[in-house]
Amino acid sequence: MRLDIRSGSEVGSDDGARYEAEVEVSENRPIRADVDKLRSIPKVGSDHPRYRVLVVDDSIVPRTAARAMLAASPELRYVGEASSGGDALGIVDSLRPDLVLMDVHMPAMDGPTTAKAMLAKHPELKIVAWTVSESSDDLLRMMQAGCAGYILKDVGPSEFQRALLAATRSESPVPRRMIPDVIRRVAATTPLSMGVTVSLTSREMQILRGIAKGHTTKKLSTDLRIAPPSVETHLRNIFKKLGANNRGEAVSAALRLGLITLADL
Repeated sequence: MRLDIRSGSEVGSDDGARYEAEVEVSENRPIRADVDKLRSIPKVGSDHPRYRVLVVDDSIVPRTAARAMLAASPELRYVGEASSGGDALGIVDSLRPDLVLMDVHMPAMDGPTTAKAMLAKHPELKIVAWTVSESSDDLLRMMQAGCAGYILKDVGPSEFQRALLAATRSESPVPRRMIPDVIRRVAATTPLSMGVTVSLTSREMQILRGIAKGHTTKKLSTDLRIAPPSVETHLRNIFKKLGANNRGEAVSAALRLGLITLADL
């Protein structure tokens, strides 16, 4: 099994803190205060280049919150929304989004089913799960369906925007607090690769252990006292040696090969 994940701060921060819920999204409370707060964030001109985002959720509350947070971003552009997986499949051709923000639990067609169907027609799409669920089962199902990341609905605007932009860079953002359980489950169900030897340098091993803990490039740069571009160069070498495309695949492969253990997580 291959797992595509990357941790940011809960997407983006280097201090390992939990999400700071600048805008709390809940089905049980009005969203006026959330929208008023977002209005204070500076907007950019309509000619600024942006990634086109389609929002798919069966509830109007998270759709409205997502629309407001997208409007506040200079790099993300809301292009439409759908209240079901079937509706999303019906409009994705005409809207031509770059990113799809998709709920996990929806009636009729749930998130994984919709994601698979959408990616079968548009493999270039980046689909990011958008959910209240902290279940590792849901995270694995969405990733196995081909999703590029997983965002919890309690994130604030800055975390939300950073997570989507990370997905455009194939960094597969997921909440830090969910990673240990997911990786342990993958490690427990994935057989060791017997007879395969991979040699990493001492610096590459330091970086591998760092990404296994969810450290960002910035934190690795600070901790190891090397420039961020050097960290990225080492990461590319690690990916090549392990046959991985991103950090999550590298950690999963390293666990299978015995290069790191669960104690390194």
